[in-house]
Amino acid sequence: MPNDKPILINQEVLEKIATIPTAPGIYQFFNSTKKIIYIGKAKNLRNRVRTYFHSFNSMSPKTLALVEKICDIEIIIVDNEAEALILEDTLIKKYKPQYNILLKDNKSYPYIKITNEPYPRIFITHQILKDKAKYLGPYTEVRNIRRLLTSVRNIFQIRNCKHPITDASIKLNKKRACLDSHISKCLAPCVGGLSQVEYNENIKMAHQTLLGKTKKLSKELEEQMYHHSEKMEFEKAATIRNRLKSLGDFTARQKIISPENKDRDIFGLARFGDYACTLVFIVREGKLIGKRHFIITKAEFESPEIIIQRTIEKYYLNTDFVPKEIVVPNEIEQLDYLLD
Repeated sequence: MPNDKPILINQEVLEKIATIPTAPGIYQFFNSTKKIIYIGKAKNLRNRVRTYFHSFNSMSPKTLALVEKICDIEIIIVDNEAEALILEDTLIKKYKPQYNILLKDNKSYPYIKITNEPYPRIFITHQILKDKAKYLGPYTEVRNIRRLLTSVRNIFQIRNCKHPITDASIKLNKKRACLDSHISKCLAPCVGGLSQVEYNENIKMAHQTLLGKTKKLSKELEEQMYHHSEKMEFEKAATIRNRLKSLGDFTARQKIISPENKDRDIFGLARFGDYACTLVFIVREGKLIGKRHFIITKAEFESPEIIIQRTIEKYYLNTDFVPKEIVVPNEIEQLDYLLD
């Protein structure tokens, strides 16, 4: 519906727009009390900021109200769009501007952590630290994540202890293998049961399994099994055979939703008044391996395209894998910078 009300624009703001560079970065709108009321990002700061001061008839009531309150603009220049996205997310969390939609996901959701150690551990955590570890998730159901982690640990015989293990500590030979090693749940790296290279190869396979990438892994294990059989290394072949069977049983329990064996994330949206909920289904090799949802506030006057775009940006900021196919209910802007 066209807007017939005259829009009052601060003239100093209009003059300042002409001085804004065309570089990527973030922009901050301030009101008369010097409070930040909106934070946005842009590939071209000048062009993006200019759009707020044109085509008033096609603007939403929320955007019109925002524009009338803008009394000052500040910008921060960065090197690329990806950096702009990260900075925008950080500042929105810090200042919680009045006109930004806010995406909330339950921080109590658990993650699976693969530590950055010579002999890594895999366990459940609720904290993401800047420690160069790998974090998978978040997962929505603790019971399912515990079952998943137990299966993967058992298949690849990953250690469950908290002891720091290094090549030097192994040479000192001050530890004794625990019960897990005697019941074939751990390969006892603490006492030199296998080399660091061999152990980390198991970690790599466990990581692939947790990501849902089991098809290629199963083929590799099958080739290894036949290779050891041909060399008459029957004990090694039997170990891989048992691992292959356990991996097959684990994969069979996952729900298949597509016969195409593709990796894709599927995004959906539901709205109710000033709130919205977005949901992402995580599909790997045609199997549904997880889901995650976001609750969005201040969404009444936002378009579905903007809500979905914000969800996608937020989601891929905190994940280490972006599939080749992303399914969305609405057309959105290009997000190629997330794939860099």
